[in-house]
Amino acid sequence: MLSSKHPLQEKIDGFLSGNPEIPQEILDETAEQFADKLKRFNETRGPKTGLPSLSQIGKPFCQLHAEKIGMDKIPELPSFRIRMTYGDMTEVLAVAILKSAGINIVSLNTKTKLTTSSGDLNGEYDVIINMDGQLSMWDIKSASKFAFDRKFSSYKKLKEDDSFGYIDQLWGYTLAERANYPDIKVGGWIVINKETGEMLVCPADPEDEDEYYKKIKNTIEQYKEANDFNFRKGFSDVEETFYKKPTGNRKLGFTCSYCNFKYSCWENLEYRPRAKSKSKDAYEYYTFYKEEDIRSVG
Repeated sequence: MLSSKHPLQEKIDGFLSGNPEIPQEILDETAEQFADKLKRFNETRGPKTGLPSLSQIGKPFCQLHAEKIGMDKIPELPSFRIRMTYGDMTEVLAVAILKSAGINIVSLNTKTKLTTSSGDLNGEYDVIINMDGQLSMWDIKSASKFAFDRKFSSYKKLKEDDSFGYIDQLWGYTLAERANYPDIKVGGWIVINKETGEMLVCPADPEDEDEYYKKIKNTIEQYKEANDFNFRKGFSDVEETFYKKPTGNRKLGFTCSYCNFKYSCWENLEYRPRAKSKSKDAYEYYTFYKEEDIRSVG
């Protein structure tokens, strides 16, 4: 019976099964890469200028617009740099495993530029891999168990809920590197579950190239026209339910909940305990609240 696993997944699983051991040469390389990534903890971001980067181009457009016109945003949490550095460290570990599994890495953490008739986008991709003579672009992600099991379980699932723009980002890198590797194809995502340590390969669909190239160009053109006077929300709030029954409250959806501009975008937004829930950790961003919190009732 033929295996349905992606060849990259087979190599990773083959290495990790039994008693895997990272060769000393790769350990030495990895130590240097860890040190370089750790230095990024001290980096600070300057003000946004020019077009969005390739890592940003797939974000909801209202977020890009808000960033461009300087809308007030929530300061990053103290844990932000730790989370970013954690992701960088996870990427280094993933690369060490890929190399130890005998996977041919052609290029790693390299700056690139996508040139279009609407403008140029800069970025830095994770890894280009050579599998049996075919070059492909891959992005390495660390993910929660929920995202690992749901979002990255298949390309179809990711495409249904790509609120962070991972697909646009990957296609942007792939198209940019056609200038250096004319035959390069889109690969996908190599994902590590932050809670369990599992590794998953989620391949992209190469047939989507035209769709995402047009989408990226349209975003650039729209971004260039964005100003203080034509901003509009990209999402509506949603009705809250409790055991499938409406509570009478309205709250932010998933994408808006994670946006740093939510308080600028939604007037009178309240972050408060979830209506009818007895859990002390259940909170929501409410745009309209009328239901009394049962935890306040004696």
